[in-house]
Amino acid sequence: MYCLFITGSLILITAALSLNSNTALAATYPPALTHADYQLKTKTEKLDYIDWLSPQYPAQAKKLIDELDSLHQVTPFSDRHYLRLHLLSCFNLINLGLNSQAIKVAKVGVDTAQKMRIDLAKPYFLACEASALDFEGEQILAALVNEESIKLAQLYNQPQALVQGLMTRSTRNNTNETFSQASEDIKVAIDLYPVAKAQTPSWYILPEPYLALVMSNLMYSSGDLLAALAYAKEAQASHQANGVIATAVGFYLARISISSGDLKSAEHYLALTKTLSPEPDNLNNQANFNAQTAYIELHLGHLLSAETAIEKSIKHFINTNDNIKLMRAKRTLAMIYFAQDKNQQALSLMDQNIAQANDNNQFFDLVEFHQILSQHYSSNNQYKLAFHQQELKYAASQKASEKLTNTRIAQLKANREPIENITQQIDPSSLIFQAQNIALLSLAIFILLASFIFFISRKPKTELNLRNKDDPLQQIDAMLSLAKQSHNPLTLLLLDTINMRDVDIAIVQGAMQQVLREQDKILRQKSNQIAVLLPFTSDEGATRVVNQLAITIQPYQSIKVNFGIASLQQLDNLDSLIKRAELNQLGNLQKWHQSSK
Repeated sequence: MYCLFITGSLILITAALSLNSNTALAATYPPALTHADYQLKTKTEKLDYIDWLSPQYPAQAKKLIDELDSLHQVTPFSDRHYLRLHLLSCFNLINLGLNSQAIKVAKVGVDTAQKMRIDLAKPYFLACEASALDFEGEQILAALVNEESIKLAQLYNQPQALVQGLMTRSTRNNTNETFSQASEDIKVAIDLYPVAKAQTPSWYILPEPYLALVMSNLMYSSGDLLAALAYAKEAQASHQANGVIATAVGFYLARISISSGDLKSAEHYLALTKTLSPEPDNLNNQANFNAQTAYIELHLGHLLSAETAIEKSIKHFINTNDNIKLMRAKRTLAMIYFAQDKNQQALSLMDQNIAQANDNNQFFDLVEFHQILSQHYSSNNQYKLAFHQQELKYAASQKASEKLTNTRIAQLKANREPIENITQQIDPSSLIFQAQNIALLSLAIFILLASFIFFISRKPKTELNLRNKDDPLQQIDAMLSLAKQSHNPLTLLLLDTINMRDVDIAIVQGAMQQVLREQDKILRQKSNQIAVLLPFTSDEGATRVVNQLAITIQPYQSIKVNFGIASLQQLDNLDSLIKRAELNQLGNLQKWHQSSK
């Protein structure tokens, strides 16, 4: 499944930005503006410029927003300009990491839009609120608000808001590992983006590289490293790949390199990314930059550099009471301590993280924490403790699944409830209406009939759709559907990679592919699992395959190779197959534990 990493130069554009008349505000398209040139622009042009600048240089955009807000106090803006200024402020606060403030601005924005009778602005403020809620870890509430935003965007014919809503929902579903629904939403958003970009008048246009990065991450999560790389390079080539976006692309390319076992390229991308210094007055950005740097340094074996970087992040997250980011930064520090054989310090941090994750119902994080501990114990031959962590991990995954189900139900409930005070109607023949119907229909059918299908099939309409005809998620869906329709056996094998080095995983996948047949499918499931789909294979045949694969894999494992096995049933989907394979794995561990007593 993994390919050789293709080395390429990362387009990293640095700009020292200030607000004096002799310094450029930006280095690329739109044309660089001096502060004096900026002042000559109309209000609409100034707002367009802030829209473009904020995702890349949020601290600089904040200065311009404050400047316009002060001007409004002297010479009041039109209602529409006033609303748009505060909408851009809402998304700018998210870019600055000030999510709770963004939620407040969004709520005020919805009320103000209603009072001004500019209902077109509502879906944008709701989209901003949903994004901020996601960052705050409030997924169910975020899902409800996001669905309301999507409905209003459809009914008011606002493609910019619709693209934002679909991207937000796709990101949430990807985080929750509902990859098929995430794929459908982001594809619709990408198809719709040219319409959104051409929208007049403009309210808020999502940066195009965001969509490419979301798709890249989705492909990475599903195990298609080649497609992930292609989309990351598409983001890299965008004229908005500057500042914060450029660093995100650089770090992501470094991660792809590490996953492919190409540490030299990872070093290259990290070095290039370090040439981009975060804005000096944007402390949140600096903390995020250090956290990403630490993660890459850790996996490159640069433990002292990683420790220095993550400690800077932790200090900032403590000062700003950003508990979720603090928890994840402490996870990275614990992993560094384990690598340095500072086991007691690492275990203490992990205990703190587990307590916090339990208190705040952060079950997906909790699953990862138990995986890290299981890996530590198994690498030290403490199999009883490793097995206990596996049990806790499974319990956490069950709670995560329940939370995900509640989120889906909330989405469906929000989608079915009527919207009040709708004064405008949309032309059912419009592209936006068609695209949104596809997305909402896909969501409803996914929830109600999840046992049978993941995707709503659509005929390719664009070059993009043709390019995605080999989407691994769609291939998996097709494999499951074919096996059910033809009543042929299909078996899934599941392998945990928590006891492998990251640099060995790509090698293992390549070796596995040599053993498997051409029609067999390997995919990365989560960050610590490899799944193998074996069409036309019964339990007995799967056991023979497991025995062959174990010989290949064992040199890269610190413990005995343990595959989970699950055979396809008529009501299965990929998620249910994996859950039963995890149960099978857990049962194997329990048997080994009992036999070793």
